[in-house]
Amino acid sequence: MKENRMLCTPDGGGAYGKSVMRSGVFLLMVFFLVLMVGGPLQAQMAYGGDSAVPYDSGQQQRAVRGTVTDKGGLPLPGVSVVVKGTTVGVTTDSEGNFSFQVPPGSAVLSVSFVGMKTVEIPVGNQSVFNIVLEEETIGLDEVVVVGYGTVKKSDVTGALTSVTEKAIKERPVQNALQAMQGKAAGVDIVSNVRPGETASINIRGTRSINGSNSPLFVVDGIILMGSINDINPNDIASIEILKDASATAIYGSRGANGVVLVTTKSGRQGTVSVNYDATLSIDRVHSLTDWASSGEAIDRFRLAHVNGGTYKSGANALKYPDPFADIQMFGNNDAMTIAAIRAGYDWNDPGSFTSVKTRAATAEEKALGWPDQVPLYNPGNIPTTDWIDLLTKPSQTHNHLLSLTAGTPVSRLYMSVGYLENDGTQKNQSYKRYTFRLNGDITPRQWLNVGASISASRSIQEYGASNRTGTATYPKDAYGNALGQYLMAKPYDNEGKLIEFPGNNATIPVWNPLIDIDHAEDQRQATNFNANLHSEIRFTPWARYRLNFGTGLRNYRNATFQGSQSTLLRRSSPPTSTASYESGESWQYMIENLIFLDKSFGVHNLGATFLQSAQYYTSESSNLGASKILYNSSKWYNLGANLNGKPDSYGTGFSESSLQSYMARLNYNLMDRYLVTATGRWDGSSVLAPGNKWDFFPSFALAWKMQEEPFLKGVEAIHELKLRLGWGVTGNSGVGSYTTMGPLTRYNYVFGTAPAIGYIPMMMANPELGWEKTAQWNAGIDFGFLKNRLSGSVDLYQSQTSDILMTRDLPPVIGYSSIWYNIGKMKNQGIEISLSSVNIDRRGFRWSTDLNWSTNKEEIVELVNGEEDMVSNGWFIGHPLQVFRNYEVDGLWQDTPEDLAEIAKWAANGVNFAPGQYKPVEQGTPDYKLTTDDMVIRGTIRPKWVAGMTNTFNYRNFELSFFMYARIGQSYLSPLVPAGITGGNFVGYVRSADPSDFWSPTNTSAKWPQPTTAPKVSVDAVNRATWINDGSFVAVRNISLAYNVPSLLLNRIQIKNLQLYAQLLNPFLFGGEVVKAGINPDDTNGWISTNSVGDLTGGTNNNTMIIKSTVFGIRVGF
Repeated sequence: MKENRMLCTPDGGGAYGKSVMRSGVFLLMVFFLVLMVGGPLQAQMAYGGDSAVPYDSGQQQRAVRGTVTDKGGLPLPGVSVVVKGTTVGVTTDSEGNFSFQVPPGSAVLSVSFVGMKTVEIPVGNQSVFNIVLEEETIGLDEVVVVGYGTVKKSDVTGALTSVTEKAIKERPVQNALQAMQGKAAGVDIVSNVRPGETASINIRGTRSINGSNSPLFVVDGIILMGSINDINPNDIASIEILKDASATAIYGSRGANGVVLVTTKSGRQGTVSVNYDATLSIDRVHSLTDWASSGEAIDRFRLAHVNGGTYKSGANALKYPDPFADIQMFGNNDAMTIAAIRAGYDWNDPGSFTSVKTRAATAEEKALGWPDQVPLYNPGNIPTTDWIDLLTKPSQTHNHLLSLTAGTPVSRLYMSVGYLENDGTQKNQSYKRYTFRLNGDITPRQWLNVGASISASRSIQEYGASNRTGTATYPKDAYGNALGQYLMAKPYDNEGKLIEFPGNNATIPVWNPLIDIDHAEDQRQATNFNANLHSEIRFTPWARYRLNFGTGLRNYRNATFQGSQSTLLRRSSPPTSTASYESGESWQYMIENLIFLDKSFGVHNLGATFLQSAQYYTSESSNLGASKILYNSSKWYNLGANLNGKPDSYGTGFSESSLQSYMARLNYNLMDRYLVTATGRWDGSSVLAPGNKWDFFPSFALAWKMQEEPFLKGVEAIHELKLRLGWGVTGNSGVGSYTTMGPLTRYNYVFGTAPAIGYIPMMMANPELGWEKTAQWNAGIDFGFLKNRLSGSVDLYQSQTSDILMTRDLPPVIGYSSIWYNIGKMKNQGIEISLSSVNIDRRGFRWSTDLNWSTNKEEIVELVNGEEDMVSNGWFIGHPLQVFRNYEVDGLWQDTPEDLAEIAKWAANGVNFAPGQYKPVEQGTPDYKLTTDDMVIRGTIRPKWVAGMTNTFNYRNFELSFFMYARIGQSYLSPLVPAGITGGNFVGYVRSADPSDFWSPTNTSAKWPQPTTAPKVSVDAVNRATWINDGSFVAVRNISLAYNVPSLLLNRIQIKNLQLYAQLLNPFLFGGEVVKAGINPDDTNGWISTNSVGDLTGGTNNNTMIIKSTVFGIRVGF
């Protein structure tokens, strides 16, 4: 274990990292000491140029005054008006007015306001100014965040996508990933409807087979500790996504799967500003599926039994609806179920139910073998219990953020507190989150800047009690439980008590899901604290040193409780409770020493960044489990107070790892036209084997700003035209901390009659285990035409991941089961397009569109045994990692001589089919044997392309926008064939279907097979092949209408800004067969979780429902 405590120094010593930490903390203390004793907060040193220069207050000054307004003539309060190069200035009052004394000389007023273009106006002999500010638009001078710094957007050489604060605010979401969905080309984000769950994110495909494919999250320059869910989206100023290796290589091994840079808000110069953001969301479950009623479901199951000859009353097979046969087939000896079945028939003696009324059969019915008189039957009279309504509820989501922003010429402050509460649309799910953030920095001397970013969060998630274990008969959540119930069954008996097994089926005893709502619980809590501190010294105008220190602490507690009356334990003797309790703590720190150089020599501009970084991570956990708990009120606390007098199980865990890095980056700009970026990073990871801990990750990028060339300089239509080309290598050490050491596992031995505890090796150690490496190239073009009315970018890329960390099975004679190797290869290639346009902008009306589109082709190049498929894992050379492999189907067998002859050939080999069933397609030479050789790759959960589009319409103070998101070409595993066509036990919700959609001898062009209970071994295998369907969809994610109250009205009540808005979330979902069948294919699995109790029963992602919300919001600033 000692190996993994080392900080990856070349000699393997761990003391170096600790000394680095002590030195960093010491330097921080020195810098803060300088801050405290530095005297008055004014500049004392000048470098020349645009640096802040103090002035002598004794020199002759003169007064200037004026008003600042927007294009519409409305005054702008809080605008910063300062003399350029000094700390002299003021902010405008509530009427947009300003006045102050300016020093003598060639003074220039710099006028700035958030969201507006900064203007500079020479004072000259003028003393009165009327200044008009225009709204800021995305342009070449926009500053974006890159690794360890910021650059002008026009100087970016890598593949980067920005998500602005405005784009984040467009959707009232609970976390940043939801706000990013569909906003960035090449970034595939899939949401989860469970309150508090984190969405999945994938950038440019899958690279690692066994390791993580999640990107690196960096918040305010420090790697995120905890979850992105812990950050309040309203605290975010911008998000930059680094996608290609030339952009991510600066993060070395941590950036192999892309990097998401989150910049939170900071203070700004001007008066103190207090802002309050609040939303109220009214949420409701919307079932996408048209569920069948009890009567329709019985009709379908009955038809399957009739066609299979198994619909009987006593020993007599029947072909028509009969109450006694229905009771025999579906009644389960349950009084309530039998009463529901009887309600579908008219009885001569309603009290004794021995004789049913009849009617004359039609000619069509007689042709089916019905008698002249058949029971008078109305399936609509059979009652249906709405289990979904019983287990779900309308809910509300409250989201509040109160923030304060302040700043002077030498200091900035931003502080916020937030609260989120999501009641959950399932009765046993909810989520609460509390957040706090404090960002500040100060420049006590012109050469020194000190700052801190401190955040804390607390979350409480009611995960939803799992009925039993989530296996075959026991779905994983309340909604899944609801869909597994008997449609005719009642939840309560005549005395109002919960029925244990509604429907009373001894074959499939489905528990009443309402029981565990009150008697079982799964609660998860987490507390996070992050502190990022920095000190920066500017030695000269072109050289500065920065020290970053970041630390993160996360505590969590997960607990489950099954009460004595829960479905798991209520029949135990005696009834007692059981509980589990797991808690843990993880901590990390990072120290970074950075040197920045930036010097111009005529037309040459050189920039260099040097980094030394040390990072340490440790986590420990403990868990307890106890049964036979006497008091339900104790839940998971005091687990030793059970009948055994101690917990039944307990354990502890510990892990630590470290990473040390050195990096150098060189930027060269020639004539503001030709750009070069070169980066080299040397990473060492403690989790890899000695001798392979360190590796070098280079990158290189070129850019050509063609619009600066003389031959394009005069073309007014071209605002930007830049070509980019980049290449780089990133790494991934995606194994556990002790994998390379050959971990052990406990094993119990018996010597004679005496038991003994021992340990055996789980895996053979591999001293050669090294880094996964991804080499990637990227070619792109950025463009802007017609004064940026049309702008965007196009990127083409290809990445090759080699030396993938995989396990290889070993012969048992060796004594080890497996060993880790660097042996696999993956390839990704794709295209990304982003477009922004201002379609109309005149007479106060503006219509703008943002569109992004991307496609990625992912394929496995090599596996453990080279270019051989690993069928048992579902991995196939030349295909994506997650694919569906099954038979192909060519329609339905028909009752024709040709098809009957083919069916006979199959039957000769023991493969039985019949007219009305699916017809399989053999691969190669037909042998009429259904084997795995006849299977083909039918699809993948990865979409062929993903797109997002936002349209925004502004008219005066109104703004209307809608956002659409599409994932096209993905396959989805879902049994679209309505349940019941093979008979079986009548249990669980089934989808509604028109009877004419089922095959029969007189309806041969039908969509679905003939319902039958006939022998179906071969039928089932082929039926499952039809579960693979097109999961493409287009979703309207939100429609928003906002109104900005005019400033003239607000100034009277001392309010700076006020916006009122309303939104519809998830109002529409369009798609192919999967969506039409009532399934939401936007989930992380790519398949439906059937739980074996009926078709489309959901699971943890609740595939057959969607949460629709109506949102009301307010944003007000003081």
